[in-house]
Amino acid sequence: MTEDKKRLPHSGILQDSVPSAANRFVIISVLMVGFIAVTAYFHLDRGEGIGYTHFAYIPIIFAGFWWGRKALFVALILGVNVLAFSIFADCGCPLWANTLRILSFIIVALVIGELSIELKKTHKALRERSERLRKTNSSLREFAKLRKAFLHIAIHDMKSPVSATTMLLHSLQTLLGDSLTAKQEHLIDRMHARLDEAASFLRDFQLFAQLEDPSQIKKQATKLDLNELISDVVRANQDLAHHKKHKLTSDLEADLPPVGGVERLIREVITNLVTNAIKYTPENGSIVVRSRTLGRSVISLEVEDNGIGVSEDDQKKLFREFVRIKNNDVSGQKVSGIGLGLSIAKRIIDMHGGRVYVISEPGKGSIFGFDINICPKDEGPLIRPVLRIPDDEIQARGYFPK
Repeated sequence: MTEDKKRLPHSGILQDSVPSAANRFVIISVLMVGFIAVTAYFHLDRGEGIGYTHFAYIPIIFAGFWWGRKALFVALILGVNVLAFSIFADCGCPLWANTLRILSFIIVALVIGELSIELKKTHKALRERSERLRKTNSSLREFAKLRKAFLHIAIHDMKSPVSATTMLLHSLQTLLGDSLTAKQEHLIDRMHARLDEAASFLRDFQLFAQLEDPSQIKKQATKLDLNELISDVVRANQDLAHHKKHKLTSDLEADLPPVGGVERLIREVITNLVTNAIKYTPENGSIVVRSRTLGRSVISLEVEDNGIGVSEDDQKKLFREFVRIKNNDVSGQKVSGIGLGLSIAKRIIDMHGGRVYVISEPGKGSIFGFDINICPKDEGPLIRPVLRIPDDEIQARGYFPK
């Protein structure tokens, strides 16, 4: 099989159905001789001049399909044959009737020929476009490899100076000790905050780069206890919640079935949703992480807060890369971030065959959640697409980003 047929199956079918030039000539010649024989039989043996003429269209159509406008010569040859038998073998058929048949042969040959030419032009254009598309896809794959390599190198080279600067700043703060003034302490605290933001950005960017190859990630899937992951994340973030005087609790459904997924990625999603709720909820807020089953095959995890909420227009932007809502002041202060967290969460859940969603209203808090499949009992893959949820339930629950 040639390279073109491998990458152009639609054109391969057309090419395989067309014989070589020599074979085409033989086929048309046999059909023409066959028609002349049929003509002789009807005229000379039976004395008829009508019943056979439709057979002439068979070689004309084949000739038009294979030879284009050259089918006109086949039509003329067959027309002359019909006219000759009409003149020399009296069959009672008027000359004008056979002349009309000849004209119809010529019209059919011209129409089929033109259609064949247009078909060949279209076929050629499709082949050229497919070739360009193949080259473009090849270039994009190379570009993706270069981008992935660049991201890994850039992140690695940026993490080292950030970590070193953080350690040096801690050492400087320890050496200076009590000699620091209040203003100097404030400046050093601001440096720590900025370095923490840079480290968080690099962690998110590193995870974002790792998600470029979902096939490799799916191979790492195992059976997960979602309740256990929720409990771990809630415990790990109690200090952060306590710092803002929040009440962080969990409401877990007992005997929750296991789910199929990559533990570090699902943990990352839950952590992102919990830390976002903490950041976007004013002091003395309440945050609840809950799990529940939907039907027989889906588990839903939700993080509910009574924070600042999100407008309907902003909800449609939240899960895009590097998008942050404008009105995100909490207690008069802007919340830091680069807008990668929710887009990473969505990409991770998409890779697990699930869906993320948000239910929110400005000033009344938000519910961010995701649906994920219960681990299948058969021997198939652990990660599978979540069953479709009815539209009325989706509208009742909130916004599902596409």
